[in-house]
Amino acid sequence: MSENKSNTNQEVKEIDLLALLNDSIHSLKRLWWVVILCVIAGGLVSFFSVNLRFSPKYVAEGSVEVTAEGGSVSGNRSTAKQMSLIFPYILSSSSLSDIIASEIGTTRVPGSISTSYIDGTNVLSFKVTSGNAEQAYEVLKSVIKNYPDAARYVVGQVQFEVLYDSGVPVDSGKTSAVRGSLRNGLLLGLIIGLAIVLLRAFTIRTVRSENELRALVNVPFLGNLPICQKKERRSNKHEEINILFDANRESYTEAMRLIRTRIDRKLDGKKVLMVTSSVAGEGKSTVAANLAVSMALKGKSVILVDCDLRNPSTGKIFNITGSYPGLAAVLDGSVKLNDALVEVVKDGKPTGLRILPGADKQTNSIEILGSEAMHRVIDELRGYADIIILDTPPSAVLVDAMMMTKHVDGVAYVVMSDYARRRYIVDGIEELTSIEANLLGCILNGSGAGSGGYGYYGRYGHYGRYGYYGYGHYSSYYGKTKSKKKK
Repeated sequence: MSENKSNTNQEVKEIDLLALLNDSIHSLKRLWWVVILCVIAGGLVSFFSVNLRFSPKYVAEGSVEVTAEGGSVSGNRSTAKQMSLIFPYILSSSSLSDIIASEIGTTRVPGSISTSYIDGTNVLSFKVTSGNAEQAYEVLKSVIKNYPDAARYVVGQVQFEVLYDSGVPVDSGKTSAVRGSLRNGLLLGLIIGLAIVLLRAFTIRTVRSENELRALVNVPFLGNLPICQKKERRSNKHEEINILFDANRESYTEAMRLIRTRIDRKLDGKKVLMVTSSVAGEGKSTVAANLAVSMALKGKSVILVDCDLRNPSTGKIFNITGSYPGLAAVLDGSVKLNDALVEVVKDGKPTGLRILPGADKQTNSIEILGSEAMHRVIDELRGYADIIILDTPPSAVLVDAMMMTKHVDGVAYVVMSDYARRRYIVDGIEELTSIEANLLGCILNGSGAGSGGYGYYGRYGHYGRYGYYGYGHYSSYYGKTKSKKKK
């Protein structure tokens, strides 16, 4: 039993690792420009930082052969090694440093001096580093000249024969310093960029496929809608996807037919369908509009109601210009329902589809959509058409959609591929099921590709002003509604 449990845990870990790897690769595809920007920024910061703070360093080098008085070959080697070891002490504790400073006309030795012993020989190497090229070379010559005399009390009488003298150095070391710093800056930028990609993979978990959606929520699946790039539709005056006016969207049209068939079967003769999503920008209005078109093309009379009073967009999808009273005017009684409906025509002929626009933006849509007047309007609409489709605001961040569920016969839930976080999808669906809404299923929008080509979806950012970032307020409001029901 424990062995089976261990195998199961191991399998889950492998799946999680594969999922994380897949998310990381996908995040890299989405955020490659962030990585490049981080690399460029890291390189520029390092480059300018080194140029502004760099202090030139000139290095003078020389090598000498050490010969001890009366010494053998091995004795010369031993003496050279010993002089290498005692040099730091001789320089600091004897008069050698004073002699060098006096010879070059300074109060102290400028820069630093180091020596090294070439193993197995009697050769010493000296290196002098200073911010002044001439001084570096003068210090080198003074060290080679005076060190034998300063060290004679320790190693005895020795002589130096110069084997190599670099002369006055010309390289300040700036080129190598800039190259090294630039390399480190580029590497640091790459690390930061990849860290951002991994952070996104860890924190922003989205749904990109039918299998992921099915695994996330226990809700029927209505179908996939392929992505349609906006750049392919530049010659079309209707910038949003609209299969009524754009006959070239065969795959999208066929996918919509399949979804329409499944929804028809699930509604089973009932009339009112609500279309919603988790958050703004998932294309629910476009899905609702094209679903209405597909049903109208099948021969049904359809009314599409724009209930998204905060950000009405149905008119744009059908290129409806001019001023129309819309839903708000019908609800307040200033306009009759039949007078507010707008007939959609193609080539001068009715299509069987009518639209009730959203009219001007409303900030008090919770009161409007949840009113008794709304209930009366929907009841009246049932007698006007075979199918009524309500395009409502997102359900995971706004309470508007929740207020509409009591008026409808079924709900279609739109999920944009690789867009909303998984917790928003779960929250939105749980809110609908908690009030026993008839959730017909989910539609995966833009599956198999990125989510960047759906016309004006980005405009839904206006929700931020009215509650997109007020998720806590929404939960509080709905929590009060539940508590009242319990009482």
